Amino acid sequence: MTITRITATLASALALALGARAALAEPVETEIADVTAEVVELRTSGGVTRLAVRYINGGAAERWSDRYEADKFVLVDVKSKKKHLPVKDANGQFVAGPIGDGRIYVRLRPGQQGVAWAYFEAIPPGTVVSVELPQMFPFEDVPVTEGAGTLLTASAAKSTPSGAVATLVSAKRADEALKARLKLAAEPGVEVKLRSSYFEYQDVYLFDPASKRKYPLLKDTDGGYQAQPQTENLGGRSFLPDWRQPILMSLTFQAPPDDVTSVDLVLPDFLPIEAVAIEGLGGAAPGGIEAAGKTLGLEGALKELQAEVTPQEIKIDLSADVLFDFDKADLKPAAEQQLNHLLTVVNSKPNAAVAIEGHTDVRGDAAYNQDLSQRRAESVRAWLIAHGVAEGRLTATGTGESRPVRTADTEADHQANRRVEIRIRN
Repeated sequence: MTITRITATLASALALALGARAALAEPVETEIADVTAEVVELRTSGGVTRLAVRYINGGAAERWSDRYEADKFVLVDVKSKKKHLPVKDANGQFVAGPIGDGRIYVRLRPGQQGVAWAYFEAIPPGTVVSVELPQMFPFEDVPVTEGAGTLLTASAAKSTPSGAVATLVSAKRADEALKARLKLAAEPGVEVKLRSSYFEYQDVYLFDPASKRKYPLLKDTDGGYQAQPQTENLGGRSFLPDWRQPILMSLTFQAPPDDVTSVDLVLPDFLPIEAVAIEGLGGAAPGGIEAAGKTLGLEGALKELQAEVTPQEIKIDLSADVLFDFDKADLKPAAEQQLNHLLTVVNSKPNAAVAIEGHTDVRGDAAYNQDLSQRRAESVRAWLIAHGVAEGRLTATGTGESRPVRTADTEADHQANRRVEIRIRN
């Protein structure tokens, strides 16, 4: 079989992509020094919507993003206000990268460009969305396109951001297994510098966009992945690449059913290799790991928050234990989901005033509790402002322990009293 080159260096691919098609949105400033970002692809094809965001380090020092779960990538439909979160499998892992387990982390050398990506349930082409990511301003009014990708994400341009090249040799299905062969190499004259020194097979899988199912590597009787080369037991076996010479890689996956004729191949630190054609039949029954995205509109957000809705106002109680650590006023990462639901509701009433009240339990010094409740209310207000809510709509007030919702002395009562109460008045 003729070897098909699937990957070129990202640097050259980016240059081609820029010449062939402009980014979908203007570059935005990020919180990472010297780094800007831009949406280079938001495309529906093969049953999913594919998002690719390019990070560009314009400085003279190495830079890197925070490490976070892909649910921080949010698409908001401008008209319906529905939120779309990336596809997530039954094991809780997102179909996103550059880390193959669905986490986002971009490391950039001086002058380097890198890409983070995520798959979403298919959004109709032509839909206009806001693209929200951590550590940067939102991308406003980005249209969802359709069809084949740009040169950046089409099959002729897949690589790491640091000069490693993957070439697909074959993908053959037989005896309920799919065996893929690849060749990894360094681009001539390029020093490969990956996020990790190790290539970990636990982050490798096939994904069928049409059925939203992941097909993992098979394991042998010792619990190790059926993959070569192997030099380490790290993470179910891995290896330490020597980029001074080509690396021949073989991967044995759980086979998709025979009616699945192509899949995407995900390798850690590489962009997904899309639409890999499968040769042969294997007699496999439907299997794999189910994956699905989440679309959350206003009704869903109100239900998730257990909001009280009347003709006059919407009242929402957020548990302080979910939002903050003990005795702290800094929002926890775990608070993000509830805050995003709150943002959906607040944005559904663009002209309504929003009153934010902090409350504590009755234990401790009253003056201290008053100050803590004020700081907590101000933290929620600041988060909403940072996510685009007009400052003039929001007020923050601390009431300390003066307005408990329960007066008994059990831990459950104290927990109920520790809250941030939001009233959105029509």
